[in-house]
Amino acid sequence: MGINRVAIIDGYTDEPAGLGVPPYINVYPRLIAGSLWLADKSIEVFYWTIDEIRRNLSYFIEKARTCDIVVFIVGPEVPGRYIGGIPISYRELEHLTYLTRQSTRILVGPAARYGLGMGGGTIAVDRTKLKMLFDEVVTGDPELFFYEVAINGLEKTEPCRLRGNYDLANIAFLKGSRIILQHPNYGWNLVVEIETYRGCPRWITGGCSFCIEPCYGRPIMRKPEDIVREVEALYRVGARHFRIGRQPDILAYMSQEIGEKEFPRPNPYMLKRLFHGIRSVAPGLRILHIDNVNPGTIAYNPRESVEALKTIVKYHSPGDVAALGIETFDEKVVKANNLKVYPDEALEAIRIINKIGSSRGWSGLPHLLPGINLLYGLPGETRETYYVNIEYLKKILEEKLMIRRVNVRKVSVLEGTPLWLYRSKVRSLIRKYDSLYRWYRIRVMKEFDRKMLRRIVPPGTIIRYLYLEKHYAGYTIARQPASYPITVKIHGIYSLKKVVDIRVRSTASKSVVGSIIAS
Repeated sequence: MGINRVAIIDGYTDEPAGLGVPPYINVYPRLIAGSLWLADKSIEVFYWTIDEIRRNLSYFIEKARTCDIVVFIVGPEVPGRYIGGIPISYRELEHLTYLTRQSTRILVGPAARYGLGMGGGTIAVDRTKLKMLFDEVVTGDPELFFYEVAINGLEKTEPCRLRGNYDLANIAFLKGSRIILQHPNYGWNLVVEIETYRGCPRWITGGCSFCIEPCYGRPIMRKPEDIVREVEALYRVGARHFRIGRQPDILAYMSQEIGEKEFPRPNPYMLKRLFHGIRSVAPGLRILHIDNVNPGTIAYNPRESVEALKTIVKYHSPGDVAALGIETFDEKVVKANNLKVYPDEALEAIRIINKIGSSRGWSGLPHLLPGINLLYGLPGETRETYYVNIEYLKKILEEKLMIRRVNVRKVSVLEGTPLWLYRSKVRSLIRKYDSLYRWYRIRVMKEFDRKMLRRIVPPGTIIRYLYLEKHYAGYTIARQPASYPITVKIHGIYSLKKVVDIRVRSTASKSVVGSIIAS
Protein backbone atom coordinates (compact mmCIF):
# COMPACT_ATOMS: atom_id res chain seq x y z
CA MET A 1 0.00 0.00 0.00
CA GLY A 2 1.45 3.36 -1.01
CA ILE A 3 1.13 6.15 1.53
CA ASN A 4 0.69 9.72 0.39
CA ARG A 5 -1.26 11.35 3.22
CA VAL A 6 -1.67 10.55 6.91
CA ALA A 7 -3.95 12.21 9.43
CA ILE A 8 -3.06 12.12 13.11
CA ILE A 9 -5.84 12.63 15.63
CA ASP A 10 -4.41 13.44 19.05
CA GLY A 11 -7.08 12.26 21.48
CA TYR A 12 -4.62 13.06 24.31
CA THR A 13 -2.69 10.80 26.64
CA ASP A 14 -2.09 10.88 30.36
CA GLU A 15 0.13 8.10 31.68
CA PRO A 16 2.05 7.51 34.91
CA ALA A 17 5.08 8.67 32.92
CA GLY A 18 4.03 11.15 30.27
CA LEU A 19 1.40 13.81 29.61
CA GLY A 20 -0.14 14.81 26.30
CA VAL A 21 -3.10 17.04 27.17
CA PRO A 22 -2.71 20.66 25.99
CA PRO A 23 -0.65 22.67 26.53
CA TYR A 24 1.49 19.50 26.53
CA ILE A 25 2.38 17.49 23.45
CA ASN A 26 3.51 13.94 24.17
CA VAL A 27 6.02 11.84 22.24
CA TYR A 28 3.56 9.94 20.03
CA PRO A 29 2.89 12.59 17.34
CA ARG A 30 6.63 13.19 16.94
CA LEU A 31 7.47 9.48 16.72
CA ILE A 32 4.70 8.79 14.19
CA ALA A 33 5.44 11.76 11.94
CA GLY A 34 9.19 11.32 12.26
CA SER A 35 9.20 7.64 11.31
CA LEU A 36 6.97 8.31 8.29
CA TRP A 37 9.17 11.19 7.10
CA LEU A 38 12.29 9.09 7.67
CA ALA A 39 10.88 6.42 5.36
CA ASP A 40 9.54 8.88 2.77
CA LYS A 41 9.93 12.62 3.17
CA SER A 42 7.20 13.26 0.59
CA ILE A 43 4.42 11.86 2.83
CA GLU A 44 2.03 14.58 3.97
CA VAL A 45 1.18 14.38 7.67
CA PHE A 46 -1.72 16.38 9.09
CA TYR A 47 -2.10 16.78 12.84
CA TRP A 48 -5.30 17.67 14.71
CA THR A 49 -6.13 17.66 18.38
CA ILE A 50 -9.52 16.26 19.35
CA ASP A 51 -10.58 19.72 20.55
CA GLU A 52 -9.87 21.17 17.10
CA ILE A 53 -11.99 18.43 15.56
CA ARG A 54 -14.86 19.12 17.95
CA ARG A 55 -14.83 22.76 16.88
CA ASN A 56 -14.80 22.01 13.14
CA LEU A 57 -15.80 18.41 12.48
CA SER A 58 -16.91 18.92 8.88
CA TYR A 59 -13.56 20.45 7.87
CA PHE A 60 -11.66 17.61 9.51
CA ILE A 61 -13.75 14.93 7.79
CA GLU A 62 -13.26 16.63 4.44
CA LYS A 63 -9.46 16.55 4.92
CA ALA A 64 -9.38 13.07 6.49
CA ARG A 65 -11.18 11.56 3.51
CA THR A 66 -8.16 12.46 1.37
CA CYS A 67 -5.82 10.50 3.67
CA ASP A 68 -4.69 6.91 3.27
CA ILE A 69 -4.30 6.41 7.03
CA VAL A 70 -5.99 8.00 10.02
CA VAL A 71 -4.06 7.49 13.26
CA PHE A 72 -5.80 7.82 16.60
CA ILE A 73 -3.54 8.59 19.59
CA VAL A 74 -5.53 7.59 22.67
CA GLY A 75 -4.82 6.91 26.32
CA PRO A 76 -5.99 9.04 29.25
CA GLU A 77 -4.95 6.23 31.61
CA VAL A 78 -4.35 8.35 34.71
CA PRO A 79 -7.40 9.98 36.30
CA GLY A 80 -7.16 13.75 35.97
CA ARG A 81 -8.92 17.04 35.35
CA TYR A 82 -7.66 19.41 32.70
CA ILE A 83 -8.02 23.07 31.81
CA GLY A 84 -6.31 22.82 28.42
CA GLY A 85 -8.37 20.09 26.78
CA ILE A 86 -10.76 17.17 27.18
CA PRO A 87 -9.51 13.68 26.19
CA ILE A 88 -11.41 11.74 23.57
CA SER A 89 -14.30 9.60 24.83
CA TYR A 90 -15.24 6.10 23.74
CA ARG A 91 -18.40 7.46 22.09
CA GLU A 92 -16.30 9.94 20.08
CA LEU A 93 -14.00 7.11 19.04
CA GLU A 94 -16.99 5.18 17.74
CA HIS A 95 -18.23 8.21 15.82
CA LEU A 96 -14.90 9.24 14.31
CA THR A 97 -13.84 5.74 13.29
CA TYR A 98 -17.16 5.41 11.47
CA LEU A 99 -16.78 8.77 9.72
CA THR A 100 -13.23 7.87 8.59
CA ARG A 101 -14.05 4.30 7.54
CA GLN A 102 -12.85 4.91 3.97
CA SER A 103 -9.28 5.23 5.33
CA THR A 104 -7.15 2.72 7.23
CA ARG A 105 -7.82 3.47 10.90
CA ILE A 106 -5.01 2.74 13.34
CA LEU A 107 -5.03 2.99 17.13
CA VAL A 108 -1.80 3.84 18.98
CA GLY A 109 -0.95 4.97 22.47
CA PRO A 110 -1.58 3.56 25.93
CA ALA A 111 -5.18 2.56 25.13
CA ALA A 112 -3.87 0.13 22.51
CA ARG A 113 -1.92 -1.75 25.19
CA TYR A 114 -3.96 -1.28 28.36
CA GLY A 115 -7.48 -0.35 27.32
CA LEU A 116 -9.17 3.03 27.41
CA GLY A 117 -9.15 4.64 30.84
CA MET A 118 -12.50 6.22 31.60
CA GLY A 119 -11.50 8.29 34.61
CA GLY A 120 -10.92 7.66 38.29
CA GLY A 121 -12.99 4.91 39.86
CA THR A 122 -13.68 3.13 36.57
CA ILE A 123 -12.61 -0.05 34.84
CA ALA A 124 -10.94 0.58 31.48
CA VAL A 125 -12.68 -0.30 28.21
CA ASP A 126 -10.80 -3.47 27.30
CA ARG A 127 -8.85 -3.89 24.09
CA THR A 128 -11.22 -6.48 22.65
CA LYS A 129 -13.90 -3.82 22.42
CA LEU A 130 -11.48 -1.26 20.97
CA LYS A 131 -10.24 -3.65 18.28
CA MET A 132 -13.71 -3.73 16.76
CA LEU A 133 -13.37 -0.04 15.83
CA PHE A 134 -10.00 -0.13 14.07
CA ASP A 135 -8.27 -1.79 11.16
CA GLU A 136 -5.11 -2.12 13.25
CA VAL A 137 -4.26 -1.73 16.93
CA VAL A 138 -0.57 -1.02 17.54
CA THR A 139 0.47 -2.54 20.85
CA GLY A 140 4.13 -2.06 20.02
CA ASP A 141 6.15 1.10 19.53
CA PRO A 142 4.80 3.53 16.92
CA GLU A 143 8.10 4.40 15.26
CA LEU A 144 8.82 0.72 14.49
CA PHE A 145 5.33 0.18 13.11
CA PHE A 146 4.96 3.28 10.95
CA TYR A 147 8.47 3.13 9.52
CA GLU A 148 7.81 -0.44 8.41
CA VAL A 149 4.35 0.41 7.07
CA ALA A 150 5.82 3.17 4.93
CA ILE A 151 8.50 0.81 3.58
CA ASN A 152 6.70 -2.54 3.26
CA GLY A 153 2.98 -1.87 3.60
CA LEU A 154 0.44 -2.68 6.29
CA GLU A 155 0.07 -6.38 5.46
CA LYS A 156 3.75 -7.11 6.09
CA THR A 157 4.07 -5.07 9.30
CA GLU A 158 3.98 -6.50 12.81
CA PRO A 159 1.99 -4.23 15.18
CA CYS A 160 3.34 -5.57 18.49
CA ARG A 161 7.10 -5.02 18.13
CA LEU A 162 8.68 -3.21 21.08
CA ARG A 163 11.95 -1.35 20.84
CA GLY A 164 15.04 -2.93 22.35
CA ASN A 165 16.91 0.36 22.05
CA TYR A 166 16.31 3.96 20.99
CA ASP A 167 18.21 3.86 17.69
CA LEU A 168 15.18 4.39 15.44
CA ALA A 169 13.25 6.46 18.00
CA ASN A 170 16.09 8.98 18.32
CA ILE A 171 16.03 9.62 14.57
CA ALA A 172 12.23 9.77 14.54
CA PHE A 173 12.26 12.33 17.35
CA LEU A 174 14.53 14.56 15.27
CA LYS A 175 12.61 14.12 12.02
CA GLY A 176 9.27 14.57 13.76
CA SER A 177 10.13 17.70 15.71
CA ARG A 178 8.43 19.98 13.15
CA ILE A 179 5.02 18.37 13.75
CA ILE A 180 4.73 20.72 16.74
CA LEU A 181 4.20 23.55 14.22
CA GLN A 182 0.70 22.14 13.66
CA HIS A 183 -0.24 22.10 17.36
CA PRO A 184 -2.83 24.77 18.29
CA ASN A 185 -0.72 25.83 21.29
CA TYR A 186 2.41 26.34 19.21
CA GLY A 187 3.81 29.85 19.48
CA TRP A 188 2.48 30.54 22.94
CA ASN A 189 2.18 28.06 25.84
CA LEU A 190 3.07 24.73 24.21
CA VAL A 191 5.07 22.43 26.51
CA VAL A 192 6.99 19.58 24.88
CA GLU A 193 7.21 16.35 26.86
CA ILE A 194 10.68 14.79 26.63
CA GLU A 195 11.39 11.09 27.15
CA THR A 196 14.56 10.01 28.97
CA TYR A 197 13.75 6.34 29.47
CA ARG A 198 10.93 3.84 29.57
CA GLY A 199 10.14 1.21 32.17
CA CYS A 200 10.14 1.29 35.95
CA PRO A 201 13.28 0.44 37.96
CA ARG A 202 10.95 -1.34 40.41
CA TRP A 203 9.95 -3.85 37.73
CA ILE A 204 12.23 -6.34 39.52
CA THR A 205 9.71 -6.44 42.39
CA GLY A 206 6.60 -6.06 40.25
CA GLY A 207 6.00 -2.34 40.75
CA CYS A 208 2.81 -0.71 42.01
CA SER A 209 -0.35 -2.77 41.51
CA PHE A 210 -2.13 -0.21 39.33
CA CYS A 211 0.77 1.02 37.18
CA ILE A 212 1.52 0.23 33.54
CA GLU A 213 5.23 1.18 33.55
CA PRO A 214 6.56 -2.09 35.08
CA CYS A 215 4.85 -3.97 32.22
CA TYR A 216 7.63 -2.79 29.89
CA GLY A 217 10.25 -4.77 31.80
CA ARG A 218 13.80 -3.61 32.25
CA PRO A 219 14.13 0.16 31.67
CA ILE A 220 15.76 1.28 28.43
CA MET A 221 17.67 4.56 28.65
CA ARG A 222 18.35 7.30 26.13
CA LYS A 223 21.84 8.75 26.12
CA PRO A 224 22.12 12.39 27.27
CA GLU A 225 23.49 13.49 23.90
CA ASP A 226 20.49 11.99 22.06
CA ILE A 227 18.04 13.83 24.31
CA VAL A 228 20.02 17.05 23.92
CA ARG A 229 19.93 16.72 20.12
CA GLU A 230 16.16 16.29 20.26
CA VAL A 231 15.75 19.41 22.40
CA GLU A 232 18.00 21.31 19.99
CA ALA A 233 15.82 20.27 17.03
CA LEU A 234 12.65 21.30 18.87
CA TYR A 235 14.22 24.58 19.94
CA ARG A 236 15.15 25.37 16.34
CA VAL A 237 11.52 25.04 15.26
CA GLY A 238 10.33 27.29 18.06
CA ALA A 239 9.79 25.22 21.23
CA ARG A 240 10.61 27.19 24.38
CA HIS A 241 9.00 25.12 27.13
CA PHE A 242 10.20 21.62 27.95
CA ARG A 243 9.32 19.06 30.58
CA ILE A 244 11.66 16.16 31.25
CA GLY A 245 8.62 14.20 32.31
CA ARG A 246 8.53 10.95 30.42
CA GLN A 247 10.02 8.56 32.94
CA PRO A 248 8.77 7.13 36.25
CA ASP A 249 11.70 8.55 38.24
CA ILE A 250 14.07 11.22 36.94
CA LEU A 251 16.50 10.52 39.80
CA ALA A 252 17.04 6.98 38.50
CA TYR A 253 18.12 8.22 35.06
CA MET A 254 21.30 6.41 34.00
CA SER A 255 21.74 4.79 37.41
CA GLN A 256 24.28 1.98 37.31
CA GLU A 257 22.20 -0.04 39.77
CA ILE A 258 19.10 -0.49 37.63
CA GLY A 259 18.30 -4.18 37.51
CA GLU A 260 20.15 -4.78 40.77
CA LYS A 261 18.21 -2.72 43.31
CA GLU A 262 14.58 -1.71 43.68
CA PHE A 263 15.70 1.84 44.48
CA PRO A 264 18.89 2.42 42.47
CA ARG A 265 21.28 5.18 43.47
CA PRO A 266 20.99 8.39 41.43
CA ASN A 267 23.74 9.31 39.00
CA PRO A 268 24.21 13.09 39.48
CA TYR A 269 26.98 13.22 36.88
CA MET A 270 24.70 11.99 34.09
CA LEU A 271 21.90 14.30 35.21
CA LYS A 272 24.33 17.20 34.99
CA ARG A 273 25.33 16.16 31.46
CA LEU A 274 21.67 16.06 30.49
CA PHE A 275 20.49 19.35 31.99
CA HIS A 276 23.66 21.30 31.19
CA GLY A 277 23.49 20.00 27.64
CA ILE A 278 19.89 21.14 27.26
CA ARG A 279 20.75 24.61 28.51
CA SER A 280 23.67 24.79 26.08
CA VAL A 281 21.63 24.04 22.95
CA ALA A 282 18.50 25.94 24.02
CA PRO A 283 19.87 29.08 25.70
CA GLY A 284 16.63 31.03 25.29
CA LEU A 285 14.26 28.43 26.70
CA ARG A 286 11.83 29.78 29.28
CA ILE A 287 10.69 26.65 31.08
CA LEU A 288 12.63 23.48 31.89
CA HIS A 289 10.77 21.27 34.34
CA ILE A 290 10.65 17.66 35.51
CA ASP A 291 7.82 15.42 36.65
CA ASN A 292 8.08 12.08 38.44
CA VAL A 293 10.38 11.36 41.37
CA ASN A 294 10.23 8.09 43.29
CA PRO A 295 10.20 8.97 47.01
CA GLY A 296 11.81 5.60 47.71
CA THR A 297 14.88 6.63 45.72
CA ILE A 298 15.29 9.59 48.07
CA ALA A 299 14.54 7.63 51.24
CA TYR A 300 17.02 4.86 50.42
CA ASN A 301 19.71 7.06 48.83
CA PRO A 302 19.54 10.43 50.60
CA ARG A 303 23.09 11.60 49.90
CA GLU A 304 23.05 10.92 46.15
CA SER A 305 19.47 12.18 45.89
CA VAL A 306 20.39 15.51 47.47
CA GLU A 307 23.22 15.93 44.97
CA ALA A 308 20.92 15.00 42.08
CA LEU A 309 18.19 17.39 43.23
CA LYS A 310 20.72 20.21 43.57
CA THR A 311 21.82 19.55 39.99
CA ILE A 312 18.23 19.79 38.75
CA VAL A 313 17.64 23.01 40.69
CA LYS A 314 20.80 24.53 39.23
CA TYR A 315 19.68 24.09 35.61
CA HIS A 316 15.87 24.00 35.63
CA SER A 317 13.29 26.81 35.86
CA PRO A 318 11.63 27.74 39.18
CA GLY A 319 8.05 26.70 39.83
CA ASP A 320 9.01 23.07 39.23
CA VAL A 321 7.25 20.09 40.82
CA ALA A 322 8.59 16.65 41.75
CA ALA A 323 5.50 14.45 41.55
CA LEU A 324 5.90 11.83 44.25
CA GLY A 325 3.95 8.62 43.77
CA ILE A 326 3.11 8.25 47.44
CA GLU A 327 -0.50 7.12 46.80
CA THR A 328 -1.35 6.57 50.49
CA PHE A 329 -0.04 6.94 54.04
CA ASP A 330 -1.84 3.76 55.14
CA GLU A 331 0.76 1.02 55.70
CA LYS A 332 -1.76 -1.75 54.99
CA VAL A 333 -2.52 -0.29 51.56
CA VAL A 334 1.20 0.19 50.86
CA LYS A 335 1.88 -3.47 51.58
CA ALA A 336 -1.17 -4.84 49.72
CA ASN A 337 -0.28 -2.92 46.53
CA ASN A 338 3.52 -3.09 46.61
CA LEU A 339 3.74 0.70 46.74
CA LYS A 340 6.98 2.63 46.92
CA VAL A 341 7.30 3.94 50.47
CA TYR A 342 5.88 3.71 53.94
CA PRO A 343 4.60 6.90 55.61
CA ASP A 344 7.75 7.95 57.47
CA GLU A 345 9.87 7.38 54.36
CA ALA A 346 7.45 9.53 52.37
CA LEU A 347 7.71 12.33 54.92
CA GLU A 348 11.49 12.21 54.78
CA ALA A 349 11.45 12.53 50.98
CA ILE A 350 9.14 15.55 51.31
CA ARG A 351 11.49 17.15 53.85
CA ILE A 352 14.55 16.65 51.64
CA ILE A 353 12.90 18.18 48.56
CA ASN A 354 11.75 21.14 50.65
CA LYS A 355 15.27 21.65 51.96
CA ILE A 356 16.72 21.73 48.44
CA GLY A 357 13.96 23.44 46.51
CA SER A 358 12.02 25.85 48.72
CA SER A 359 13.96 29.03 47.85
CA ARG A 360 12.24 31.28 45.31
CA GLY A 361 13.42 31.95 41.78
CA TRP A 362 12.81 34.55 39.05
CA SER A 363 9.21 33.43 38.52
CA GLY A 364 8.28 34.28 42.11
CA LEU A 365 7.70 30.63 42.99
CA PRO A 366 9.77 28.15 44.98
CA HIS A 367 12.28 26.33 42.80
CA LEU A 368 11.17 22.74 43.37
CA LEU A 369 8.37 21.41 45.55
CA PRO A 370 6.92 17.93 45.95
CA GLY A 371 3.51 16.95 44.67
CA ILE A 372 1.45 14.14 46.16
CA ASN A 373 -1.06 11.73 44.66
CA LEU A 374 -3.51 10.03 47.04
CA LEU A 375 -5.34 7.14 45.39
CA TYR A 376 -8.52 5.49 46.62
CA GLY A 377 -10.11 2.17 45.76
CA LEU A 378 -6.90 0.18 46.23
CA PRO A 379 -7.01 -3.27 47.90
CA GLY A 380 -6.42 -3.04 51.64
CA GLU A 381 -8.34 0.21 51.95
CA THR A 382 -10.66 0.71 54.93
CA ARG A 383 -12.43 3.66 56.51
CA GLU A 384 -9.31 4.12 58.59
CA THR A 385 -7.29 4.85 55.42
CA TYR A 386 -9.02 8.19 54.97
CA TYR A 387 -8.31 9.31 58.54
CA VAL A 388 -4.68 8.13 58.42
CA ASN A 389 -4.11 10.20 55.28
CA ILE A 390 -5.64 13.28 56.91
CA GLU A 391 -3.36 12.89 59.93
CA TYR A 392 -0.26 12.82 57.74
CA LEU A 393 -1.42 15.87 55.81
CA LYS A 394 -1.76 17.60 59.19
CA LYS A 395 1.83 16.61 60.02
CA ILE A 396 3.01 18.23 56.79
CA LEU A 397 1.24 21.46 57.75
CA GLU A 398 2.58 21.34 61.32
CA GLU A 399 6.16 20.89 60.11
CA LYS A 400 5.71 23.98 57.89
CA LEU A 401 6.63 21.97 54.80
CA MET A 402 5.38 22.94 51.35
CA ILE A 403 3.50 20.71 48.93
CA ARG A 404 2.65 22.15 45.54
CA ARG A 405 -0.46 20.04 45.07
CA VAL A 406 -2.33 17.04 46.45
CA ASN A 407 -4.24 15.07 43.83
CA VAL A 408 -7.06 13.11 45.47
CA ARG A 409 -8.26 10.55 42.94
CA LYS A 410 -10.02 7.22 42.60
CA VAL A 411 -7.83 4.60 40.96
CA SER A 412 -8.31 3.72 37.31
CA VAL A 413 -8.02 -0.03 36.65
CA LEU A 414 -6.12 -0.83 33.45
CA GLU A 415 -5.85 -4.06 31.52
CA GLY A 416 -2.53 -5.84 31.98
CA THR A 417 -1.76 -4.43 35.43
CA PRO A 418 -1.85 -6.62 38.58
CA LEU A 419 -4.88 -4.63 39.73
CA TRP A 420 -6.85 -5.81 36.68
CA LEU A 421 -7.24 -9.21 38.40
CA TYR A 422 -8.90 -7.46 41.34
CA ARG A 423 -11.14 -5.11 39.40
CA SER A 424 -14.32 -6.45 41.00
CA LYS A 425 -12.86 -5.78 44.44
CA VAL A 426 -11.85 -2.27 43.42
CA ARG A 427 -15.32 -1.58 42.09
CA SER A 428 -16.80 -2.79 45.38
CA LEU A 429 -14.45 -0.61 47.48
CA ILE A 430 -15.23 2.49 45.45
CA ARG A 431 -18.97 1.95 45.87
CA LYS A 432 -18.61 1.17 49.57
CA TYR A 433 -16.71 4.35 50.44
CA ASP A 434 -18.15 6.74 47.86
CA SER A 435 -19.85 9.07 50.35
CA LEU A 436 -16.76 9.02 52.61
CA TYR A 437 -14.57 9.83 49.62
CA ARG A 438 -16.68 12.84 48.68
CA TRP A 439 -16.64 14.13 52.27
CA TYR A 440 -12.90 13.55 52.47
CA ARG A 441 -12.10 15.44 49.24
CA ILE A 442 -13.95 18.50 50.49
CA ARG A 443 -12.19 18.29 53.85
CA VAL A 444 -8.75 18.08 52.21
CA MET A 445 -9.54 21.14 50.08
CA LYS A 446 -10.76 23.16 53.05
CA GLU A 447 -8.26 22.10 55.70
CA PHE A 448 -5.12 21.42 53.65
CA ASP A 449 -5.17 22.79 50.11
CA ARG A 450 -6.28 26.30 51.04
CA LYS A 451 -3.66 26.67 53.80
CA MET A 452 -0.91 25.16 51.65
CA LEU A 453 -1.55 27.36 48.63
CA ARG A 454 -1.54 30.41 50.87
CA ARG A 455 1.80 29.26 52.26
CA ILE A 456 3.29 28.93 48.77
CA VAL A 457 1.84 32.13 47.27
CA PRO A 458 0.61 34.42 50.05
CA PRO A 459 -1.25 37.60 49.05
CA GLY A 460 1.19 40.09 47.57
CA THR A 461 3.31 37.45 45.83
CA ILE A 462 4.31 38.37 42.29
CA ILE A 463 4.17 35.47 39.82
CA ARG A 464 5.88 36.05 36.49
CA TYR A 465 5.46 34.65 33.00
CA LEU A 466 1.87 33.47 32.81
CA TYR A 467 -0.17 33.04 29.64
CA LEU A 468 -3.77 34.20 29.46
CA GLU A 469 -5.46 30.93 28.46
CA LYS A 470 -9.24 31.15 28.55
CA HIS A 471 -12.31 33.04 29.76
CA TYR A 472 -14.56 31.64 32.46
CA ALA A 473 -17.47 33.18 34.39
CA GLY A 474 -16.24 36.76 34.07
CA TYR A 475 -12.61 35.85 34.75
CA THR A 476 -9.58 35.39 32.53
CA ILE A 477 -7.64 32.26 33.49
CA ALA A 478 -3.84 32.51 33.46
CA ARG A 479 -1.19 29.85 34.04
CA GLN A 480 2.51 29.34 33.55
CA PRO A 481 3.50 26.75 30.89
CA ALA A 482 4.78 24.49 33.62
CA SER A 483 4.49 21.28 35.62
CA TYR A 484 1.26 21.56 37.64
CA PRO A 485 0.95 25.33 37.21
CA ILE A 486 -1.02 27.43 39.67
CA THR A 487 -4.33 28.58 38.20
CA VAL A 488 -4.78 32.34 38.47
CA LYS A 489 -8.19 33.98 38.05
CA ILE A 490 -8.11 37.59 36.89
CA HIS A 491 -11.27 39.69 37.12
CA GLY A 492 -12.37 40.82 33.66
CA ILE A 493 -12.01 39.67 30.09
CA TYR A 494 -8.57 40.14 28.52
CA SER A 495 -7.13 39.16 25.14
CA LEU A 496 -5.84 35.60 25.24
CA LYS A 497 -2.39 34.16 24.45
CA LYS A 498 -0.60 37.13 26.00
CA VAL A 499 2.15 36.89 28.63
CA VAL A 500 1.53 38.70 31.91
CA ASP A 501 2.92 39.02 35.41
CA ILE A 502 0.40 39.01 38.25
CA ARG A 503 0.15 39.95 41.91
CA VAL A 504 -1.73 37.50 44.13
CA ARG A 505 -4.76 39.08 45.83
CA SER A 506 -6.33 36.07 47.54
CA THR A 507 -6.07 32.28 47.61
CA ALA A 508 -8.65 29.51 47.42
CA SER A 509 -8.12 25.74 47.54
CA LYS A 510 -7.05 25.11 43.96
CA SER A 511 -6.52 28.59 42.52
CA VAL A 512 -5.66 32.18 43.36
CA VAL A 513 -7.19 35.50 42.40
CA GLY A 514 -4.68 37.94 40.98
CA SER A 515 -4.33 41.23 39.17
CA ILE A 516 -2.13 42.00 36.19
CA ILE A 517 0.95 44.07 36.91
CA ALA A 518 1.33 46.86 34.38
CA SER A 519 4.54 46.46 32.39
